[in-house]
Amino acid sequence: MSPSSHVVSLVCAVLGASPSPPATVRVMAYNVLYSSPAEDIDKSLEVIEKEAPEVLCLRELTPGFAAAFRKRLGKDYPHLKLMPRKGGWGVGLASRHPLRRVERFPQKPHRMPGLEADVVVGGRTLKVACLHLMPPGASHRQEDSLLEMLRKNATLRKHQAEALVKRYAKERGPVLLFGDMNESRTQEAMTAFAAAGFTHACDGPDALCGDTWPGAASVVPSFVEIDHILGRQLSLSGAKVLHGGGSDHFAVRASVALPP
Repeated sequence: MSPSSHVVSLVCAVLGASPSPPATVRVMAYNVLYSSPAEDIDKSLEVIEKEAPEVLCLRELTPGFAAAFRKRLGKDYPHLKLMPRKGGWGVGLASRHPLRRVERFPQKPHRMPGLEADVVVGGRTLKVACLHLMPPGASHRQEDSLLEMLRKNATLRKHQAEALVKRYAKERGPVLLFGDMNESRTQEAMTAFAAAGFTHACDGPDALCGDTWPGAASVVPSFVEIDHILGRQLSLSGAKVLHGGGSDHFAVRASVALPP
């Protein structure tokens, strides 16, 4: 329990009152694959509709997926910030709760964008960042070998994670990072998040986690966990990999309890 929670509990005990219960919100991160045809977009929307998250992070969001989302699920998500693009750089947040201070920002030292917002849940504020770190196979120079590309992109993801840690170092309230991190929990970007106090949803109670890539759109079975939900000053539970959909990633979800 944090020092502030001890103070709240003590004050409530003195006044004879019970501390207010934590606000809880269901969140989901989904890389929906920029090259998905219409039938696969429908399959991915089915996963979202069935899971019904309260806050949704979408990566590789294209104009086609954004239009289909608005048509099918727009009424369920009155608070939307969709920034679709052709290719893999599109990003969006969909929320059943009000969004404040929404900002698209470069995930330094690269320009690939993240999307940040304050989500107002039961009168409390949760800072969220919808992320997509550098893919392992992204090319830098035509003459680079595969091993050189993997090495350069792992280093770049580490620097991106360090920049994100710095970005939120002075944030006093709870912070949620979710999305496609493009690496497993033992690699350097993810360990940088852990060292900065971000806990993994799959380490919380009632977790049913596992590999998230490749997903249902691939004939190759999934063999690596690269989509993650991380929190600081939050209690994370019920994490689950959602098999199905029409993407080369499986979606991940979790329940997030904000501090009182």
